[in-house]
Order: sequence, then structure tokens, then C-alpha cells
Amino acid sequence: MMQTETVETGGLYARVAVLASWGYRLVQISCTKTDSGMELTYSFEKDYEILHLRTYWTEDGTIPSIQALYWCAFIYENEIAELFGVTVADMAVDFKGQLYKTARPSPFGAGITIQEA
Repeated sequence: MMQTETVETGGLYARVAVLASWGYRLVQISCTKTDSGMELTYSFEKDYEILHLRTYWTEDGTIPSIQALYWCAFIYENEIAELFGVTVADMAVDFKGQLYKTARPSPFGAGITIQEA
């Protein structure tokens, strides 16, 4: 079974904390550009059940780090910050834009437009 919940960025950490306490494991965090900012999807699994938490980021906002709950999130959060320009607050492990060598900052973020087919 798979389900998706939409959560406000302000409630993301608390919701993830509940999932961690229930024994869910972090599977992945993905990010994609939308017309108004970025859509982040956090995927968790427990007993063959997949749960996605979806939240939305705009350039004037921040996403809370979940590294304190899931240490492995450090790589996803650094990728999202560096490649998409998303501001992730309170990362314990922060590569400060040095994880990848890119020709320009946030190559998948600001300045990219979505073209409809």
C-alpha cells in the first residue's frame, strides 16, 4: 500500500519525528521544480508500506533538516540545497555548496523554466 500526505513545511519535522518513532525508515527525498517553487517528497517505508510526505518550498522559505532523526538524510539535503537552491535549516552535516562541482549554482533551481508539451 502506498499513500501520500501533504504537510506544511512548519509541520514537516514533527511529522517525520512521529514516523521515526513508529519505526519507519527513510527511503529517499526527491525534489522537483514547480511553477511556484519546489516540491519535495520524503518517502518512508515500514512493513512493505510506503508513505510519502510532500511539502512545497518557495524562495523566501526554509525546509527543516531531518538529519537529527535520520542521519542518512545529510546527502539528500545537501544535494537539494546545492542543485535546486532550496534553503535547508540546521543541517548538522552541511557541505556549503561543495558537494558537487557545477558550472553554475543551483543548476536545477532558479532560472529554470518549465515548458508545457
